[in-house]
Amino acid sequence: MLAAAALAIWKGWQIHRGETAVLAYGLGAMALALGVWHLLRKTPQPRV
Repeated sequence: MLAAAALAIWKGWQIHRGETAVLAYGLGAMALALGVWHLLRKTPQPRV
């Protein structure tokens, strides 16, 4: 997910303006947040 975030932000930087660049930046931010959340979350405890 972090690699996808980096790719989306890089593509947004290449486009650099317009609605498509904003969409790429938004997807990059969302993928970055999801990747960081996945790395920092606690493992679920099994119910007994």
